Amino acid sequence: MTVGELQAEVAYLGFETRLNDEAIRRGFIPAVNRGIAELDQLMPKTARVVFYHRPPADLLPSFSPIRKSPGETVTVDLPDGTLAFSARVSGTGVLILRDGRGDARFPFASGRRTATFCGRVEGSGTLLLTDGDGGGDCDLLAVRALDSGAADGLFDESGYLSYRCRDAHPDFFSFTPPCVEYRGVPYAGEYKTAGDALLLPASAPAGEYTAVIRLQPATVSESDGLDAEIPLDPALAALLPELVASFLWLDDTPEKARFYYEVYLRKYAALRASLRRFDGGNVVRGNGW
Repeated sequence: MTVGELQAEVAYLGFETRLNDEAIRRGFIPAVNRGIAELDQLMPKTARVVFYHRPPADLLPSFSPIRKSPGETVTVDLPDGTLAFSARVSGTGVLILRDGRGDARFPFASGRRTATFCGRVEGSGTLLLTDGDGGGDCDLLAVRALDSGAADGLFDESGYLSYRCRDAHPDFFSFTPPCVEYRGVPYAGEYKTAGDALLLPASAPAGEYTAVIRLQPATVSESDGLDAEIPLDPALAALLPELVASFLWLDDTPEKARFYYEVYLRKYAALRASLRRFDGGNVVRGNGW
């Protein structure tokens, strides 16, 4: 179905030969995109993002906490091969990462609570703990020097590595079950999601993982022209005329809008029921259709 064909069908539902300019100006294209977004939920497009997870090794496994007195500077040289660090501190001071890029400063005033800083390390790295505004009585509680720059390189005491799916698919919309697969089957281990990021514990088994994601519904614009195809499966696009008509006439003729929305709901329910009758026979789950 093209945009022009959809316009003609909506006009027919309003007992017109064509939509008038006012109806088009008032929101035909926004109504179409709203309808596309609603119908996409019935058969969303999905994709798979494959990544390799390797638990990073801590090159400072035996680090012991250090108490810093005011006026003192604590220095910790990061071992060769360190690609990312994390440091947990408490009190008031400034943590400095000195590496191939220069100095990165992390001021903190956590009192009796703790604060954690982490990031990538380029070249030889050194951590320095110095005085900050209001004093320099603080503790360097933990330091991790990791040999992996995988994922974002953001490693903290929670022990999770972050893998961002939007890098592979800019049209990422959400994760969809099964969110994670490992060796071709749903992953039964621990993981989290945050926005477009999949968070795996560093202790998760090494190997190839797959994140299953839902893609952002496509849209149409006025610049696409009347010959542009509606970006929906034909079975879904067939439900658009009544749905778009109900959106367009909701303010001016609510009875007509309500009637066509009820027609749409009956068609939607019938299509949903027919899809449920197939157990993968006519519905290819792999690409979302």
